[in-house]
Amino acid sequence: MNEAIKVLEKAEVVLMKRIKQMQDGKPKYAASERLQELRYGISLLKQAQAEGYSRMSEEEEDEFLKQVFEDKPAKARA
Repeated sequence: MNEAIKVLEKAEVVLMKRIKQMQDGKPKYAASERLQELRYGISLLKQAQAEGYSRMSEEEEDEFLKQVFEDKPAKARA
């Protein structure tokens, strides 16, 4: 799970840099929404790791994450 967190954190940094360079408008707001989704995903993974889910098998992790995203689905994008 550590690798997934690292990848998401790197994507977060890259997206933040891109947002800072953008002008105000729809693309910037859409990117900002994606950034919020990334941050939410990172927080979920960190929470799961803190609660001991890192000791799960890959199948158990997949099932856990599937359940989390079914309970709190990400906002749909057009």
